[in-house]
Amino acid sequence: MNRTPSRAPKRRTRRDEQRELTRGKLLEAARKLFRDYGYEDVSVTEIGKEAGVSHTLINAYFHGKAGLLYEIVRENNAPQWPILIEAAGNDDDPKDRLWNMLDIAGRKDGEDPRLLAVMQSYAWLWPEEIEVANRADRLLFKELIAKVIEAGQASGAFRTDIDPLQTARVIFAVYTWELRSTVFKDTSLESALANMRAYIGNLILVDH
Repeated sequence: MNRTPSRAPKRRTRRDEQRELTRGKLLEAARKLFRDYGYEDVSVTEIGKEAGVSHTLINAYFHGKAGLLYEIVRENNAPQWPILIEAAGNDDDPKDRLWNMLDIAGRKDGEDPRLLAVMQSYAWLWPEEIEVANRADRLLFKELIAKVIEAGQASGAFRTDIDPLQTARVIFAVYTWELRSTVFKDTSLESALANMRAYIGNLILVDH
């Protein structure tokens, strides 16, 4: 029986390695400058200078400054996904699963309040194509939450008269608003996480 030979993985070249190194330099430079001065007050020329490369590569690699910021958002979110998926699907009590998910995401997003402020503020202004991509990412998070809500409803811990996905949208709004308070130093991260649990508990728990 003849067998089609499997295609060998593409060999990384020095050019590929240089490209990844340059992308990393641009991301790190942008992260620092956005944190220190905000998105609007930083030019692509300044980012290129900070990174030690030509600013024209921002367009080549990220399709502009907005794409560069969104890549920072994606880099921040990427390490959380496997942990969140595991937390959502384990055998813990659904309430504990939900609190753990919010804790994981909140501690990661809240570890750098200045950068969080930049990312959230520009989320109201970025181009439509970036919003479409980010909306898809947000939906994944909400769908994970909705699955935990369904498990809580099945166990009798959560109210059954609420729609899981619509409730997940409300939970995401509470999450976003409570993290906002940490940016303005009104609330510590620990207090923000506790407030999330209190508000959301009032919304979904049967015995509350």
